[in-house]
Amino acid sequence: MGWDDPVRIGRGDDGWSRESFVEEMGLLWEAVGSARMDGRIIGYLIVTDAPYVSSAQLADALKVSAGSISLATRRLTEAGFVKRHAVPGERSRYFRMEDDVWGSFLAGERRFVEEQRQLGEKALELLGDEEVGPRRRLENMCDYMRWIQGAHRDLLEGWSAYRRAQRPDTEAPYATDAAGTAGTTDAAGPARHAPGEEQDASALPYGRRRSLALGTALARRLVPDTLWEAAAPLLPSGGDGERAVFTAVVHVLTAGCGWQQLPGYFAVSPATAHRRFTAWSEAGVWEGLRSANGSPDRDPDQEWCEEIVTAALERRHRPGGPRGL
Repeated sequence: MGWDDPVRIGRGDDGWSRESFVEEMGLLWEAVGSARMDGRIIGYLIVTDAPYVSSAQLADALKVSAGSISLATRRLTEAGFVKRHAVPGERSRYFRMEDDVWGSFLAGERRFVEEQRQLGEKALELLGDEEVGPRRRLENMCDYMRWIQGAHRDLLEGWSAYRRAQRPDTEAPYATDAAGTAGTTDAAGPARHAPGEEQDASALPYGRRRSLALGTALARRLVPDTLWEAAAPLLPSGGDGERAVFTAVVHVLTAGCGWQQLPGYFAVSPATAHRRFTAWSEAGVWEGLRSANGSPDRDPDQEWCEEIVTAALERRHRPGGPRGL
C-alpha cells in the first residue's frame, strides 16, 4: 500500500495499520526509558513513503504540538537516528531517515567512541608521574575505547555481510579500512552512475530503481542548473563529470551529516566527496561561489547558494579543518 501523502496513515484489511505501528514503536521506546514521542517519530519516518517530512507535517500526523516535535527531533538528530533535510527555497525544517538507520547509528557511535579515546589521551598528557589514580583511570578509559572500537568494526563488517546475504540487491553501506575506519564501500552492488546519468533502470532490482529515482530527484533540487553554471568554472577539476560529486558534497553540507553517512544513491563514495571538498576548500571555491552569487536576497536559488557557502565555510573552519571522515 502506498503512502504518497506524508500525513496519511494507511490501514490494512485486518485492522493493523501504520498508525498502530507508530504507536507501538512509541510504547517500545518508552518501555526502555526513552521518550515515547521519539519512538513515534521513528516509527512514522520508517513507514512513510515521502523522502522527507516537515516539522508541521509530523505535528499534524502525530497530533502533537510543534514544540514537542522540535524537542524530539533535536534529540533524535543528535543521536543519529534522524537527519535534517534542507529544501532549496524553503525555510521549514524537514527530516528524513536513511534506509539503514541502524547501521548509520552504529557507525556514528563508533566515531563517538574514537572521540572519547582521543580526549582521554590528551588528558593523560596533563598528568604528572605522581598522579597514579587519575592516570590509571584515564588509561583504562583509553583501553576500553580501543576495545569497543574493535567490537564496532566487527559488528559493522558482520552487519554488511548479513545485509548482502539477506538483500543481494542492496549495496552494503559500511566497510572498514586497514585503520578500522567505517565508511561506505564501493565493492558491492551494481556499477555506480552519476545521478541523472542515462542508464537502463529497468534492468536494476526494484530497491535499486527506487534509490536511483530518489537520487536523481534530489540532485535536481540540490544543484539547480543555475547553481551548477556558477560553480562549474570555479572547480579546479571542472567538467560536467564533477556535477555528481558536487551534488554529493552539497548534500553532506546542507544535511549536516558526516561524510560516511552520504547515501549510496548519490553514486559517489564518501572518500571521494570528502577529498573534493578538501581540495575545493583549499582552492577558495566557496568564497568564489559567494562572489559569483551576488546578493542572496533576490531569488530562492541565490538564497540556497548562500546556505551552501555558509555551511561549507563553517565545516571548513571547524577544529582540524575539513580533513577527517
